[in-house]
Amino acid sequence: MTIEGRKIRLVKLITSLDDELLISRLEGFLGELNKEGDILLNLSKPMREKTDVEELMKEQNYKHPSKDLLNSISEEANIEESIEDLLEMI
Repeated sequence: MTIEGRKIRLVKLITSLDDELLISRLEGFLGELNKEGDILLNLSKPMREKTDVEELMKEQNYKHPSKDLLNSISEEANIEESIEDLLEMI
């Protein structure tokens, strides 16, 4: 069944309803669905055509760690394996 056919079937089902409470519940349900759709639309952002790392670094105000900081981290980690062994583990 096509989407248009499904819509027509739903409209017929809704127009055949006589229960006020059920119609109110349907209104509430459809309102919630619409809100969820709006929320999802607000969360989505257009994708960039290409990713430029330098541009992202500027946007996020990224600062490279200093050599001293990297050295202190590596000393604190106390890694004893060679770089070759570590790369093989990956």
